[in-house]
Amino acid sequence: MSGHLIHIGYAKAGSHFVRHWFRAHPQLDFMHSGIAGFRNVFDLARRSVEPSRDVRWRVTSAEELASPRPNLREIVFDRDWGGPIPEAQARARDILAELFPGATILLLTRGFRTLLLSGYSEYVREGGDRDFLDMLARGNGSGDQRGEHAWNYDYLIGLYRAAFGERVIVLPYELLSADSSAFLRVLEARLGVDRFELPTERLYPSLSPVELCWYPRITRVVRRLPLRGRVRDALYRRYVRGVTRNAWARPIGVLQRLFPRTPVTDSLISDANVEFFRGRADSLRHDPVYAPYAQEYLF
Repeated sequence: MSGHLIHIGYAKAGSHFVRHWFRAHPQLDFMHSGIAGFRNVFDLARRSVEPSRDVRWRVTSAEELASPRPNLREIVFDRDWGGPIPEAQARARDILAELFPGATILLLTRGFRTLLLSGYSEYVREGGDRDFLDMLARGNGSGDQRGEHAWNYDYLIGLYRAAFGERVIVLPYELLSADSSAFLRVLEARLGVDRFELPTERLYPSLSPVELCWYPRITRVVRRLPLRGRVRDALYRRYVRGVTRNAWARPIGVLQRLFPRTPVTDSLISDANVEFFRGRADSLRHDPVYAPYAQEYLF
């Protein structure tokens, strides 16, 4: 009988790599944006007449389950950019536990310093228009409940372990980044599946330091255009889709040569910015997989 593996996040912690592995591994059944390997209920019915194969895990993957928020997967001009709400995270857990009480949960984490920059890259790709220093000056949203709860690994891990017990697998992105083969060996051992190696590749690179500098500026210009209604929304959607694909990289290179700006790098992140997150990963302190990364997780 197949198990059900639910990968819940986090964003910018190797999701694209593991989804590539989910799709490629012959003992896993995964469909992007589907549930338990099925695109929808009609896909389930259609595949029921096909010959069965050795599927050990049916996989669901949605990093948004770790950080539920409005307007997911939508390009909206007046988007709510707030961070995760604890109650929404708890409701997502409750729904999963009710529907799939025997599931195994996979959570990938990332050290706080690199997550600040990588998370900002994702924000910019989705149409965010604040500069990086402005985001840091705001204390990563620390003025409201959602900001105070951003990347609180201890809370989310505790939430899912309360419902799924020992069937919660937590692994560090740092291991994947340093040695993808070692990462897969750990994951395969936890899941009890055969070795299956993926070619080393960077599936979803972050924006470059220069692109991180210029895209928010361009986005602000686009948002200030004197347009309204459907015309504004259509133009904005087209523009953000281009940002998501990094379609404007070449014009940005020209802008940088003509009007040089300070690239966005981790040198802009102070120790105080990182200290904001201290105490949010302490439950991982005694996990041997995390021992080499104590500094990244502030324990």
